[in-house]
Amino acid sequence: MSQRPYILFGCILLLTILAGCGTPGAPQLPSLQLARPVDDLTASRKGNKVQLDWTLPRKNTDRTLVKNIPESRICRHDGTALMSGCTEVGTAQNTKFQPVPKGEQPPAVRMKYVDTLPSQLGEKDPAGFVRYAVEIMNTRDRSAGLSNQVLIPVAPTITPPEDVTVKVEADGVLLSWTGADTPPAPPGLTYRYRIARSPAGANAFIAIADAEPAEEGFYLDKTFAWETKYDYRITSVTLVRSQGVDMTVEGDDSKSVAVFTRDIYPPAEPTGLQAVFSSVGQKPFVDLSWAPNMESDLMGYNVFRRSGNGEPVKINQRLVSVPSYRDDSVVAGTTYYYAVSALDQRGNESQRSAETLEAVPNQQ
Repeated sequence: MSQRPYILFGCILLLTILAGCGTPGAPQLPSLQLARPVDDLTASRKGNKVQLDWTLPRKNTDRTLVKNIPESRICRHDGTALMSGCTEVGTAQNTKFQPVPKGEQPPAVRMKYVDTLPSQLGEKDPAGFVRYAVEIMNTRDRSAGLSNQVLIPVAPTITPPEDVTVKVEADGVLLSWTGADTPPAPPGLTYRYRIARSPAGANAFIAIADAEPAEEGFYLDKTFAWETKYDYRITSVTLVRSQGVDMTVEGDDSKSVAVFTRDIYPPAEPTGLQAVFSSVGQKPFVDLSWAPNMESDLMGYNVFRRSGNGEPVKINQRLVSVPSYRDDSVVAGTTYYYAVSALDQRGNESQRSAETLEAVPNQQ
């Protein structure tokens, strides 16, 4: 029997097996595990402390996921020039990333580091600067480069006031303070006291004014709300204008002082009251007008009238909301004396205005 059919069958079987085998691809190089450089570094200074904040990268330069970042190097360089390499002043230890399920975005991991600026930097060059950066290192102590770089002034700061007091007055909250003598500011620097206010206990201070530093000073806050608890404090600040850069450095804070703005103060006494009689073609009346009060919590006015030696009587049924009023209950042949008072939202009533008079003539 011929062997040719068997040979042909064997060849077909061999080709079928070869066709089912995948073609091997190019070999994949192992990841270098170089995390992408940080691009969101921020820095803020308070006194001699500089706080750095950044987000750890979750992908490497080859787009693979970062598995582990042992540490972040903290870099600081004197001057405004950009750093070409890291001058290390500290390290931030990182935690190992948790595994991320397939298809999910890895969560952001925020980092924080506080560096202490040496006082010698400000003494040597008061209007100078330093630059900060962070460098993310892998397990082989290698990195893909420095982060974005942030400029921070090294300017000295002055001592805040030692004794701050507050007192509620009719036209505002009066802050007064005493402090140490302030040295002259070096060229490029300006010293200030920054006055700040927060709802009591909230620790959310907002600057409301700057004042010249002095051994004794005061400031009247007119932007407060009545019947509210506040904390006030004063922070020393240094304004830096040097090398084309304008920045502000906060120093230490004074002790906070609490106050409750209880409103026991009435509005000002209304002024400019005038009375004019009229009756042409209609029922007789007296029109009153006066200068408006300017208090922000003003609710309205009361109108008082008397005749002869009688006692003044309030003649408005409802609070008058505008600085004018028409008295249409007058009697012919009578002279009337008018006065007005102002009321605020808490019912505090002012002194009555000076009286004005108007005679209602006898009808012809």
